[in-house]
This record gives sequence, structure tokens and C-alpha cells, in this order.
Amino acid sequence: MHPKERIHYLDWLRISAFALLILFHSWQPFNHFHWLIKSPYKTVLADILTVFFHTWRLYLIFFVSGVGTFLALKSRQQQFLKDRFQRLIIPFLFGIIFIIPCQYYYQKLQKQPDLLFWDFMAHYPRFIATRPYRFDLFQWLLELGIHLWYLPSLYIMTIVLYPLLKHMNASRTIHVLTQRPSLLMLFALPVMLTFMLLKPIFPEYTSVADFITYALLFVYGYVFIKEHAQALPVLHKNGLRLLVAGILSSILLIGCLLVPSLKEAAFHPAYTVNHSIVAVLLGISAFSWPLYFVNLYSRRFNFSSKLLPEFNRSVLPVYIMHQTIIVVGGYYIIALVKNGILQFILIVSLTVLLSIPFYLLVKKFRLSRFLFGIRG
Repeated sequence: MHPKERIHYLDWLRISAFALLILFHSWQPFNHFHWLIKSPYKTVLADILTVFFHTWRLYLIFFVSGVGTFLALKSRQQQFLKDRFQRLIIPFLFGIIFIIPCQYYYQKLQKQPDLLFWDFMAHYPRFIATRPYRFDLFQWLLELGIHLWYLPSLYIMTIVLYPLLKHMNASRTIHVLTQRPSLLMLFALPVMLTFMLLKPIFPEYTSVADFITYALLFVYGYVFIKEHAQALPVLHKNGLRLLVAGILSSILLIGCLLVPSLKEAAFHPAYTVNHSIVAVLLGISAFSWPLYFVNLYSRRFNFSSKLLPEFNRSVLPVYIMHQTIIVVGGYYIIALVKNGILQFILIVSLTVLLSIPFYLLVKKFRLSRFLFGIRG
């Protein structure tokens, strides 16, 4: 693929993948899982939606990130590593100092209504120092950055894989797939095996096991865009197969919540048959849904728009800020509104309405563009 060529459906897919985060994080107060703030109005529907999207949403983001890495490497090869540092690490460092403390404060405030912000901040260094970091770098990134863990994780992934990516040649593999498209599903096996072998050792969210599976989809995205002309027809021929695999794996994963032994294996993995079943389903879901949506968007969304470049530029700053808006705004909405559905609608609406002027403000100033990773 020529580095100057724009494939618009991938821009729309990137925007959609990150827009999904606003919805996903907006319903977290309403499920029965742990999160920063919680509503008294919890629903099984939010549980089902969380399980469904959580098994593939980040894999879609890392696939798209692999695509973006190829384009960045081709167009800015001399400045690539510097560009990645400025776009990923600078916003992360800024975020953990000036943005993330608000989320932790409102988490505490919901349980301690009399807690003053400056009292909390006075003890914040000790609060951060005593988080359950464990011996896992990626758990440190999660505890320090909450949702911003993605930024340094992507940076580490890029640096580690950089020597491989520069010299990777997958044209023969893609050629084989053009002859036998059904073999595409075999590429779900590394994801399954990683879950199966490493999740019992690294069971936590965003742990080493998750990082490796994210890296696999990242590499798949990189290879896909590099061999786009040959790879896209392979996806088109597998569209129905990917959709069926995604639907079946998602239904079965949601069903696992109804079987105590499988639910235990999902949340507390060990080397058991039940864990192997869950690992296979997770691998299929993590692989099938992202590739299905690439196939879908390539057919339906390969067009440009005057707003597309602006939407694309807004992704990173809105991603950085959206969860803080959800947590802070959600705290007051949950306290004041006594209807769960209305709470959710207001949280989503507030997040979208505040994200727009926030981005328009950030892009006006050179310093804020630098701190929020906006290029140019």
C-alpha cells in the first residue's frame, strides 16, 4: 500500500472503535462488576453488554492501532519513534498527573461523601504508592493510568515489535490465504493458546497474557494494511464465517456466566478443562469480531467526508478525557436522578456534549495539542 493513500473505511472504523468506549464506559455504573462509580440501578442487561463487548472491543482497537503504526512508519520513518513517544507517552504522563486523580477522588467520594478534594490530593502520593501493583508492569500502568493504560502499552508494543515490523514479509502467507481463504481462522489459534497457557499465571485484566493477545491483533492489523490489496478479498470471502464465529462465541461466553463452574474458570482461570473451553471461546471472539467489522466497514463505509479528518484528529484527546467526564458527571447524575435509564442517557449525552467543546478548545493551542497527542 502506498503511504499517501487513504483508505477511508479504516478511518471510520478507528473512530467507531473509540466512540464505542464512550458507550461502554457509560454503562459500567449499571452492571454488577467492579468500577469507579456505581449506580444503585444495576441490570443484567449491562452485564451481558459488558461481557459481549469486552471480549473483542480492545482487540479491534489494537488491530486498528497496527494499521496506524504501518502508516506512521511509512510516512514518518525518520521521526517514527519520536512521534510515538510524543503521541503516546507525553499524554499518558500528563494524564496520570492532571486527569486521573479526579477519577480516583470521585470513586472515594461516593463512599466517603465528606471527603474534600484537597484532603484527598494531600494523601494521593501515598494512595498511589499503596495500590496493588503486583509483579506485572502492565498492572502498574493500569493502576497509574486507569483507562490510559492503553497508551504506554501501545508504545511498549511498538518498541518491542519495531525490529520485526520493519523487516516483516507476510506476502507468502497472504498468497496462501488467497488460494484457501478458510485457513484464515487458523490465526485465531495463537490467541486461544495464549489465553489457555498464560491466563492462569497472569489472570488480571491488562496483564502480560492480555498484552500478548493484544500484540497478536496489532501484528495482524499491521500485516493486513501492508498487504491490503490481497488481504481484503480474503476477509470478504470469510465475512459470513467470521460473523457466525463471533456470534456463537459471544453467545456461549455469555452462557458461561450461567454455569457456576465455567463462570469460575472465566474469572479465576486455572489449568482445567473449563478454563480451556473459556480460552477457546475468548480467542475466537477476540479474533472474529474485529476482522468481521473490518470486512463490514470496507463494504459500507469506504467514503470520505469533510468531517472525517476532524473526527480522526479528535479521537486521541477525546479518548484521554472521556472517562473523567463520565466519572465526574456520572457521580452527580447518579446522586440527583432517581431513574437508571435516565441516568445512562444523561451520562452519555453529557460526555458527548462536553467532549466536543473540549476538543475544539484543546486543538487551538500548541501546548494543549502537544499534551493531548494532536499532531501538527
